[in-house]
Amino acid sequence: MSGKQTRKRLDPAERKELILEGALKLFAERHYTIVTVRDIARGCGMNVALIYHYFDDKDHLVRSTLAHAIGEFLDSYSARTAEESGDPLGEIGAWLDANVEMAPTLLRMVKLMADYSVSGDRHDEIGQMIGEFYAREQEVLEKAIRRGIRQGTFRKVDVKRTARQVSLTLDGIFHASASRADNRIPQDIADLADLLRRILGVEEAETPAKPPKKPRRKPVAAD
Repeated sequence: MSGKQTRKRLDPAERKELILEGALKLFAERHYTIVTVRDIARGCGMNVALIYHYFDDKDHLVRSTLAHAIGEFLDSYSARTAEESGDPLGEIGAWLDANVEMAPTLLRMVKLMADYSVSGDRHDEIGQMIGEFYAREQEVLEKAIRRGIRQGTFRKVDVKRTARQVSLTLDGIFHASASRADNRIPQDIADLADLLRRILGVEEAETPAKPPKKPRRKPVAAD
């Protein structure tokens, strides 16, 4: 029996996913404009020709990589929402929990989107994907907040502004994790959830402090 291990033959879907994951990893390490198809092929242990079998060119690969990352995140969110149907706080929690579960992918995705935004390299399809992702986030948060207000679960707030601030804070958490390298994404998102509960008025009321006891008056001595 040969001592060499037989390499597992991947089916086309698995091979394509491997390429997309490898590309996303490299795009997070370097600006996507300087990563070559040959770099991606080398990182995946594949022949360059095989990359071109699945993708027309590098632009097609970049678009597909971003779409794949967004799709994975939305799948994670959708898997959680079935259990939270009708519960506005649970639906917001499902979005936040998906951010925690998919943090490694989102860190790379945010890096790719940020690099695209400042590159001056405009592709309508990429811009549309980025816009649709943030529009979906805004929609999820707005719908849950409105439902909570209608149900009387949440106090009345400015729905659009509150949802946008949550979205901006999530972005800030991922950018901060990359720049500070402190790996605090789960804790920071938990803090955001706690802050949002307070804003929406669903935090348990604190026990009011008891008033201090009046000092007992000493009896006056009889003359």
